[in-house]
Amino acid sequence: MPPKELPGFYYDPDKNRYFPIKGPIPGAASRRPRPPPPPAEPLPPPTTCRRKRARQSELLHAREMYGGGVMLSKNSRSTFKHHCQYAQASEPMAWKYQGTALVADRALEELRTMVQTPSGLCDSKILVTGSMNGSIRLYGLGSALANYEDEMEFSPQPAWTPLGKEKAAANSALANIWSLETAFLNLASSITCIKRLGRNFHDAASTNSSVQRALVTTLGSGGSGGSVYVMDTSGAIDFPAVSLNADGRLERVASFDRTVWTADCNLDGTQVVLGTNNGASLLNLETGALSWLHRCKSDILSLQFVHSGNVVLCGLRNGSIVPIDVRQRQNSLSSSLTSPITTGTTVPMLSARHNARGRNQSDKAKSSRVIRMSSAVCSLVALSSDEHYFLGSSMDGLIKLFDLRLIQKGAIQSYAGHVNSHTHLPLVVDPSETLLMSGGEDCTVRIWSIKTGEQIFAHSVSDSLFTALCWPESGNGLNGFSSLFDLNHSWGAWMGSRAGLFYMHGT
Repeated sequence: MPPKELPGFYYDPDKNRYFPIKGPIPGAASRRPRPPPPPAEPLPPPTTCRRKRARQSELLHAREMYGGGVMLSKNSRSTFKHHCQYAQASEPMAWKYQGTALVADRALEELRTMVQTPSGLCDSKILVTGSMNGSIRLYGLGSALANYEDEMEFSPQPAWTPLGKEKAAANSALANIWSLETAFLNLASSITCIKRLGRNFHDAASTNSSVQRALVTTLGSGGSGGSVYVMDTSGAIDFPAVSLNADGRLERVASFDRTVWTADCNLDGTQVVLGTNNGASLLNLETGALSWLHRCKSDILSLQFVHSGNVVLCGLRNGSIVPIDVRQRQNSLSSSLTSPITTGTTVPMLSARHNARGRNQSDKAKSSRVIRMSSAVCSLVALSSDEHYFLGSSMDGLIKLFDLRLIQKGAIQSYAGHVNSHTHLPLVVDPSETLLMSGGEDCTVRIWSIKTGEQIFAHSVSDSLFTALCWPESGNGLNGFSSLFDLNHSWGAWMGSRAGLFYMHGT
């Protein structure tokens, strides 16, 4: 009969006896393996043990970019809303407006204004375009403008359609736009900037306010430097007669003896910062005072006010990004503007070597916190949701996200795939600050997620590279074109190249 099982013992048939299972049994290991002991309960960690913690920069990045309740894992970085936006941006549709070549290859801006139509005043939007040849054109976006007989009508044609949605594209064509056959204005040199004055960021609190003025700057040519203009769109615009009173709507504020590469304005539209070939200067539109912000031997190709207007980011040709606090005491130029200039007076901008030694030391102190990129900085975009974050791109194709509080740590996010080598190309961000768009020298439009760095869309929609981008905010029930695409499409952005004017929207 088999031996009887006894708790705590096992039976050895060779020795015909029971042995306890506790402790080693001499000579019995080779005959029968000892059962494994039960698992012991884990002991609490000692109070002196140090826990492994995430670095402070990682926690700060996660909290600011993804929210306070997010975990440091890839599966929890994007919300459901962001996933929907990524899906809509991954299959966009692009349209090209016929007959618009060489009109929007330098600057684009969408403005809200009152337009005089045959049936009365209409609250509508207009698109202002600037070209390399110095011309400025106005395009009406409201369907009510179609009643004009003297205007030219520009119709869109599909430039890029996702696979399987060709039929949907034919049934949802965009509305036409209208403009005069002649340009609104023809200036002496290339347009370098067209931006709204008074609201340079997408602020929900001021969404319903009408934009009344726009900043316009020119590059300068030959022996003359660049100029600064203010375009007034506060009065009703009558498109058939808009070219007749164009001089009354565009007021020259100042002319300089230097090249003006770029410009930007603060949130309330009272200050304009100018990037020239020997530094950055600050122009007060209310008092006419002109002062130096940063003097350098390298050209300043890109500028950006942060949302508060207290800091200006200067992007230099040598690859440096210099943040300047405009609240610090600035050095006034030898000439100042006591009133808007309309008679052709030129304001001299002295180079840094002509100034006192103390001023140069002051500039060195301001530029102590410098960010370095690998090539010329061609575009800067500050995020309005948090003024500590900004995007920067260099001419060698690198696009990075920076935090002003962690400058010494370098970039906190990179966006791969951009192709560029020598062209000054812009970046643009959607109003929700979820998507980033740019065009490269490979004529490819790319869209990334700002938060994750993932490339969502990359396709060539034209044979020409896009050198001007504008991503306006959504409409608010305006008549015609704007409300049409705002209701049917999740987002939309204007793109300008030498080949013509394009519009891309989500599906």
